[in-house]
Amino acid sequence: MSFNIVDVEKFEVLPNNQPNNNTYSFRGGNPIISINVPAQAKLLRPSSVRINGRLRVMTSARGLPDPNNIKAGGVVDIKIPSRVGVNACIQNVNISSEATNQTLESVRQYGRLVNHILSNTHSPDDFQNEKSITNLCTALQSTTDNLVIEDTDFSIPLYCGMFMGGNPIPLSANGVNGLTINLELASDNQALTGANAGDNAGAFYELSNISLTGDYLIPDDKGMSQLSVAGSGAFQYNSYSSLYSVINSSDATQTYNLANSNVLSVVHSFLPVSHSNNYAQNSFANGELLNRDGAGAYNQGVNLTKVSFSRGGVKLGLDYEMDCTTQSAQGRPETQISLNAINAFKEFSKASRFLNQPQMDGFGGRDLIPSVDACLELNNTPPAGAAIETRSGRQTTQEIDVGVRNFLIGLALDRVSDVGVNFKGTSYSTRIQSTLDGNSPNAIFTYVLSKNTLQYSPNGIMVMS
Repeated sequence: MSFNIVDVEKFEVLPNNQPNNNTYSFRGGNPIISINVPAQAKLLRPSSVRINGRLRVMTSARGLPDPNNIKAGGVVDIKIPSRVGVNACIQNVNISSEATNQTLESVRQYGRLVNHILSNTHSPDDFQNEKSITNLCTALQSTTDNLVIEDTDFSIPLYCGMFMGGNPIPLSANGVNGLTINLELASDNQALTGANAGDNAGAFYELSNISLTGDYLIPDDKGMSQLSVAGSGAFQYNSYSSLYSVINSSDATQTYNLANSNVLSVVHSFLPVSHSNNYAQNSFANGELLNRDGAGAYNQGVNLTKVSFSRGGVKLGLDYEMDCTTQSAQGRPETQISLNAINAFKEFSKASRFLNQPQMDGFGGRDLIPSVDACLELNNTPPAGAAIETRSGRQTTQEIDVGVRNFLIGLALDRVSDVGVNFKGTSYSTRIQSTLDGNSPNAIFTYVLSKNTLQYSPNGIMVMS
C-alpha cells in the first residue's frame, strides 16, 4: 500500500511494567523493559524511534565512579565500552505484534551488534560529537569514562533491521497490529569493566525515566480508510538475527543454518570465551583472534592466513580465498577482509565514515596512540600510567588513549538487486585458516541481515522469511 501523508504527530510512550521506583536494574531484579505502541490507523516512521532515559553507574557501595580523578577525590575506575556506550546495558531486543504476539525481530547480543554497526558506519568525529551526547560513547575510552561520573541522560535509536529500514510501518490491523518492544538488560559484569568494577560485590548500573518517542505519519482520508478496514496484503522489512559458535582450530570450517530465503549480509566477530561477562575485560571488543599464554591469559595475537565463504560447498560472493598471510604476519591491517566487512553494512564505494583509521585502530602490537600537547588533570596530576615528558618547561602527557581494533569478517551478498540469497535448505559456511593453537577457544558472534515479508489478513499476520 502507498499513502499520501498529510501530517506528522510526535508521541511518547512509557513502559507498561514500570517499577515503583521507576528504575530498571539487572541487580535490582527488574531486567525487562516492555513498551507497547498501540494499534491505530497510522504509520510509524522507523528512523524516528528513540529509547530515552537516564543512566547511573555505581560502585557496589552505591558510590559514583571517577575513572580520571576529575574531582581529585581518588580514582574509581569503572567504565562503559567506548564504542557502545549505554547500548551495552541492553542484552536482547525482541519486537513483536501487540495484538498477536507474533515475533517480528529478535536480536540477541544486541550490544555487540551496535558496536559492529556504529564502528563501520560512523567516523571519530561522529562519535566525539553526536554519539557522545545520545549514546554516551566517544570511541575513545579516556573521554567516554568522563560521561558516567554523574547521572547522565541518553536518547538512543534502536539498531534493529526493522527500525533501520526506510519503509514506514503500518500500525493497524492492515500491518503489524501494534508493536510490543521488550528490552532485556545485560548483566552488570557484561556491561561494565574497569580496575574497580569487580571490587566487593561488583559495580552495577541503573536505568530510569525510560520512554519511547517517535513520529506517527498521518495519511489522508483515503489512506485512513485503507488502514481502518481489515483486509489482506503484505509489506517487507529487514531484520537481524544472531548466532553463536566457537572456533579453536588453525583450519576451521564453521557451518550455519541461516534458514532464510532473502539473506542480505552476514558478519562475524571474535572474543575469547573467558572475556564475556567479565568485569576485567571489554565484553564488546571487536578484536583479532587470540591465543593463550602459559598462564592462560589471552594475549598472543593470531595471524590470519586465509578466509573464504561458501553456500552449499560452492564459493559464495567471492570466487577466491582472501589471502592475508603477509599483512597479518607483519601486523598490518588485513585490507581485503576489512573492506568486505565494511561493505556488509554499507556499500564500500559509498562508505566514508568508519573507525578503521590509523588514529583509532590498533594493529597486531603496533598500536597507534592518539596524543595531545597537554592532557593534565584539574589537580595538575597526569592520568595514572601516562607517559610523561617535558616540553618548553611544561610537563605534559603523551598518551591519552590506545588504538584498539575494529576487526570483523563479513560479506554483502546482494549489492545489486537488494533481494538477497536463498539459504532455505542450503548451508552457509566460513573457512578460517590461522595460527590458532587448538588450546584457545574464541567465541564467534554472527549477525545475519535478512529481508522478511509480513502478510496480514482478517485472520491475523504471518512472517515469511
